Amino acid sequence: MTKRKDNRPLTYKLASWYAFIFSAVFLIYGSVKVILGVLDRNYAELGEPIIFGLIGVVLISVAFAYKELKTWGWYGLVAINSLVILLAIFGFSRYENIILIILSGLALYALFSRRTKQYVFKKQ
Repeated sequence: MTKRKDNRPLTYKLASWYAFIFSAVFLIYGSVKVILGVLDRNYAELGEPIIFGLIGVVLISVAFAYKELKTWGWYGLVAINSLVILLAIFGFSRYENIILIILSGLALYALFSRRTKQYVFKKQ
């Protein structure tokens, strides 16, 4: 068994893992709420969980594009994390938003780091 050397920068890996975890939260929340709504026969309130699930699908596709070194995946993650920071700033009174601002800020730092940009844009 041969070991393959992983030459991906740490900042690239961190941004990739954060993107997958963030999108998985939307997918899991939307899926569980839809399943519980169907089991409770509460069909009137299924709109919001379905939208969360669709947002999760879009987010996971951007995360996979970033992992496959597509430039639009990098731009998508920058836009998503910027949007998360802006939306969290408007609801700053809750402590969850402070956590989101910190995590998305760190993800933006990782995306804009020199090593990550060189790795993503050099592989075209």
